[in-house]
Amino acid sequence: MEIYLFEIIKISRFEQVPVLLRCLRTVPSKSTISRGYRCQRLDIYLGSEDIFYNDEVWYEGGHMFWGLIPACPNLKILIARVIGAPTTPLVVPHLTHIALWKTIATHYSHTLRRLELYGFSIRMDRVEMMLRYLSNLEACRIAHVKPFDPLENVYDEEEPKEREIPLRFRLICLVDSWDETEVLRWFDSDIAAEFQESRAKACWPQFNSSSPYTLPKLHTLHLHNLYMERIGTFSFPRLQHLDITCSKEYDNLDLLNGISPPTLTHLMFGGANVSIAQIADCFPHLRYLGLNIETGNYPSTPTFHVPHRNLEIVELISWNFDDTHTPRMTCDIIDAVRIEKLPSLRVIKVTRSGERDDTILPFKDARSDNSLYDNGPAALFVNSVLPLDKPL
Repeated sequence: MEIYLFEIIKISRFEQVPVLLRCLRTVPSKSTISRGYRCQRLDIYLGSEDIFYNDEVWYEGGHMFWGLIPACPNLKILIARVIGAPTTPLVVPHLTHIALWKTIATHYSHTLRRLELYGFSIRMDRVEMMLRYLSNLEACRIAHVKPFDPLENVYDEEEPKEREIPLRFRLICLVDSWDETEVLRWFDSDIAAEFQESRAKACWPQFNSSSPYTLPKLHTLHLHNLYMERIGTFSFPRLQHLDITCSKEYDNLDLLNGISPPTLTHLMFGGANVSIAQIADCFPHLRYLGLNIETGNYPSTPTFHVPHRNLEIVELISWNFDDTHTPRMTCDIIDAVRIEKLPSLRVIKVTRSGERDDTILPFKDARSDNSLYDNGPAALFVNSVLPLDKPL
């Protein structure tokens, strides 16, 4: 029965890692493979759940998750959420070594089905380089993505050793502390030597195809800070759920046309200066649309080129809703319903800073009664929507 004990591993204390690493590398009696080979899911939660995590250990092998990646070569699910000491209210992502992304691509190019990364600074070209190898990937969530600027950055070049992050009225300077001469206190000297060697010799696996890179099984993609110029190098023929945040303003969404297959039915979008009409034109098969957009930047007169016949649910998420007036976005949606541009729409779900309004008004009245503007938003508020993801 021991062989089943290591199929799913969850780590919440770093003190467990050195002992676990030795255990995963061990080959039990009457077996020819290590315990780590049987591990199919690895969850690393450090700095969460009110358990103290000393962020200094990140530089003692964090570039390969302290040896756990090569020790578990058959992973199907990798979820890593590593948060440093809470010196600020905001999460400041770790500076990462390029070896981390190369190590993931090398070991999991044909096995990984689900990848979730939170708390790691990763540039968009790293995302592109890593994902193209993960041919069996089904679900992917990556936070803290940084821009790749071809005028300032060299593609696939190691990132700077220092970075300043604006935080309110001051700058926080992050310094890369990879120091090969420092004696590691958590691991034996031989393991420390392995970490140093792996960092120096890490490389991308051989890749012979050219863009667009196809991920044939990917159904869920969540990228915080999407840069459309780079995502166009991919093809996602089975994508169903897309959750993207665009820090940069775009005049249109034409660059997303390449990742809008007929299977894409659920979209959560965050960005500025984008109207529902633009999104509808770009994603004609949507059934659910979530908009995380501040109302002050929302275009007031969207124009639909053709009716969107599939959209059923719209969720509006904003910190700037005025409780004394009908939200502008809601009015625009109601206008579109009246002129039959959203003939299938049946629910608007409004989320205001964590609060919910349970006022209910059927859409069948919104299509004919002009007095609705005097009575507040014509919307049906519900407690749940269609699922944004399906578990593996």
